[in-house]
Amino acid sequence: MRGPVLIALLAGCGGDGQIAPDGEWQVTVTGVETDCTTSTEGYQDSFVYQLFFDGSNVEIRIDGEGFATGTRSGCDLSYESSVWLEEADGGDYRWQIGGEATYEGAAGGCDLPEGLDWQGEETLTVLVSDNPDVPEGCRYVMDTEGVYLGP
Repeated sequence: MRGPVLIALLAGCGGDGQIAPDGEWQVTVTGVETDCTTSTEGYQDSFVYQLFFDGSNVEIRIDGEGFATGTRSGCDLSYESSVWLEEADGGDYRWQIGGEATYEGAAGGCDLPEGLDWQGEETLTVLVSDNPDVPEGCRYVMDTEGVYLGP
């Protein structure tokens, strides 16, 4: 009797215990401006943003890990990450990312450039710093652009 009950429980949870996201977007994050360093080298990386909706509240996960929470209204999304600790040789510092984006799923209907389903901006802000090379209050602004991958 134990086997069928366990199978039913696993089937109800998607089989691996994970809740499926309401949508996933392949998002490329590109650094465009900073007052944190004098370096002119840009940052660019791509991530799969998984969005989980609870009414107007949103949780964003990357690789299944919590990244940010926020709110959505129509095609607009506003979010903020947790505060992260960066341990560095010159001294530790804490930072946080705030973001805003216009996004759409398969139904479309939002005002975005052709070929994009996500467009926005994220700002990383250093909140506290014991590192003389990373001043408190400095910001790193990044553009975000992406495409919808599905539910």
